[in-house]
Amino acid sequence: MGVAFYINDVNDNINFVTLPFNRDPYTQANPPPGWQLPPSILTSLAALGIYLPRTAFTYLNLGPTRQKGVELSLDHRFSSALSAFANYSWQGKPTILDPDERHPTPFPAIELSLPPTNRFNVGGTYNDARYLGALTVNYTDKGFWTDVLNPVYHGFTNAFTLVNGSFGIKWNGGKITTSVKSNNIFNKTVQQHVFGDLLRRSVTGEVRFDF
Repeated sequence: MGVAFYINDVNDNINFVTLPFNRDPYTQANPPPGWQLPPSILTSLAALGIYLPRTAFTYLNLGPTRQKGVELSLDHRFSSALSAFANYSWQGKPTILDPDERHPTPFPAIELSLPPTNRFNVGGTYNDARYLGALTVNYTDKGFWTDVLNPVYHGFTNAFTLVNGSFGIKWNGGKITTSVKSNNIFNKTVQQHVFGDLLRRSVTGEVRFDF
């Protein structure tokens, strides 16, 4: 049995962030390359709160954030062939800490990702002289992702449950093992990251020779 509580503080996180449009705009004295209109238009637009950013994105060392969570785990061996496990983790919403002299640029709230709050895994394995197999069930809560481009591309992934399993047979005194493994047995559409691929069922056959 295992129980863990953690607090992680991160400083100087190098992040690709969106800058406010008025942070480094083109001006009448420094119009965009190839600008065909009177440069004074840029001053008039700025008076209306409209800016053409010269630098829209950049890498910055951002100020401190704090993450905390709890992890619980249980493993048990019923026999030399059969074992099982279960674990659960809770991760709280990250907190933006106050900047200081060493870290003057605060972490922008709009750039803060929210990891899945709850994760749960349970499974078991069996392995004797003739047969082997495994079955696991994994649940992951929804998460919010912000680490690419601007807020138009930020978004949530749905919570999902994956069921994975395998079954195998040993031959010739254990020198040959044939097995079939499947991830996402029920063929659910799963996206683990808002910018990631859609995962479906995969099935793999394997033959292993021991010398």
